[in-house]
Amino acid sequence: MGKSESKRIGVLGGTFNPIHFGHLRVAEEVRQSFALEKLYLVPSARPPHKGEAEMVAAEERLMMVRKARSGNPFLGTSACECRRSGMSYSVATIKYFKRRFPQAEIYFVIGWDAWGEIATWRAFPEFFGLADFIVISRSGFAAEDGDSAEYLFPFALKGEFCYEKSGCYQHISGHRLHFMAVTRLDISSSMVRREVIAGRSLRYLVPDGVANYISKYGLYTK
Repeated sequence: MGKSESKRIGVLGGTFNPIHFGHLRVAEEVRQSFALEKLYLVPSARPPHKGEAEMVAAEERLMMVRKARSGNPFLGTSACECRRSGMSYSVATIKYFKRRFPQAEIYFVIGWDAWGEIATWRAFPEFFGLADFIVISRSGFAAEDGDSAEYLFPFALKGEFCYEKSGCYQHISGHRLHFMAVTRLDISSSMVRREVIAGRSLRYLVPDGVANYISKYGLYTK
C-alpha cells in the first residue's frame, strides 16, 4: 500500500525496554478495534519523563521491536525518534507521521498513566488538533458517561472536548479522543529485566527473537 493510499495509521510509542507480549497484545487489540491499516511501534530515544539508568541504547531497543513484530504485516516499526536529536517529544512524532502519511487519519496511542501526566508534556494542547487519540487502560476506568469529564481532562483541556458517546469525546478541531480497555497481561519490562538479571527463562514473556537478541548481546546484565 502506498503512502497516499493509507487510510488509518496507528502510532504507539514507548521505551520498549524491552518490548514484550503485553505491548504486542495491546497493539493488536487497538489495530483491530479501530480498523487500522497499520500500527507503528515507535521506540523513544530519550523520553523526557523517564530516567536512563536501566535503559539500553535506542538502536538496540529498535532492533528488538523489529524482531518482535516480525511476521505481522499489520505492525510496523519507526525509527523517527531514534534518528532525531534531543528529547523524544510526542508532538514532533505526530507531525512526522502527518508528513509521512498526508492522506491518512492518524491515531496516537498512549497509556492511562501517560494520559494522567499529559499536562506536563511539551505543547500538549496542540496534540488534539493534529490527530485522534486512543487512551488505553489495562485496569479499567470510569469513562463510560459524559459526567466523567471533570476528572478525565486536565484543566487546560476541559473546554475543548465534548462528550460524543461512551468512551469517546470530540475535540473542537473535529478529532476524537477514545478511551479503550485492553486485555491485562501481567508482564512488564521491569519484570523481564529482573528475569534476565536472575538468569531465568524469558519464554512466554517476550518473543523468541527478542529473547535471543538479549542473550546474544548480554543486554540488562551489566
